[in-house]
Amino acid sequence: MELQETSTGEYTIYVPSMDETYHSRNGAISESKHVFIQEGLERTEGNVEVLEVGMGTGLNVFLAAQFALAQKRKIKLYTMEPFPVPDSLLQQINYGKELNDEQLFSQIHSCNWEEDVRIDDYFVLHKTTQKLEYINLDNNRFDVIFFDAFAPKKQSELWTKDIFEKLYKSTKTNGILTTYSAAGQLKRDLKSVGYTLYHPAGANGKREMTVAEKV
Repeated sequence: MELQETSTGEYTIYVPSMDETYHSRNGAISESKHVFIQEGLERTEGNVEVLEVGMGTGLNVFLAAQFALAQKRKIKLYTMEPFPVPDSLLQQINYGKELNDEQLFSQIHSCNWEEDVRIDDYFVLHKTTQKLEYINLDNNRFDVIFFDAFAPKKQSELWTKDIFEKLYKSTKTNGILTTYSAAGQLKRDLKSVGYTLYHPAGANGKREMTVAEKV
């Protein structure tokens, strides 16, 4: 793993063996805000439970924690990351500095794994290294799913009909799954398991992304 600067000046992480970055090369923070906050959390009301597939740098978690505090809405976020990013890279990428809350960013990454951790009055975080393919998820549990796995061509085992069927079962009625991808096979699989799809404009000039609702 190595740092790579985006076109907007902040950094993302590049994985040479996959030829893949953790975030958009056209802006990491703007992508996460658009896909997971604007088209995810802002579509919900009240207190919510969130499942994240792919914690990565923790940017989505960080933005969700800031959202919870700003909106005074209680959020419990359960995030999966089988391959945690090394602390040395997290200290260099430091989205906390970019978003004016270094203490919160540090707190998210320093809290224990495999247990609920109360970050503040509005945000509870549970980090796990378990893989989505093998973990058991409760039915009708989550209001929002952040699906932020690497691209289908890079991490195909997570972009299957079986995976989306598991996620659909764990989504509450009127809950949503949001992802940056708008791939054709993704759309077909999400529809086939029961989701209703919407395709708002994507982040950073991308033509579209995907929001899937369990009606």
